[in-house]
Amino acid sequence: MLKEIKLPQVTCVTVDGPYSGGISAEVGDEIPEWVVALCDDDGSDIETHTCATYQSAMELGQLLAREMKVELVIEAMRA
Repeated sequence: MLKEIKLPQVTCVTVDGPYSGGISAEVGDEIPEWVVALCDDDGSDIETHTCATYQSAMELGQLLAREMKVELVIEAMRA
């Protein structure tokens, strides 16, 4: 699941969103998505993952932060 990332580079995992994932062709509504980012000490993204739900983004963020033993920063809101 995780690519080889130099762990000393990653200082926190950030969960953010929702952002616009586009417009649903079937319904015409905006599709929300959340971003889970592995960040360095400057707050720059090293790697990002998109999730379709708030819950899945939170679970992924918690898992990554726990596995990498870094801080989890939650900036996300429910849609």
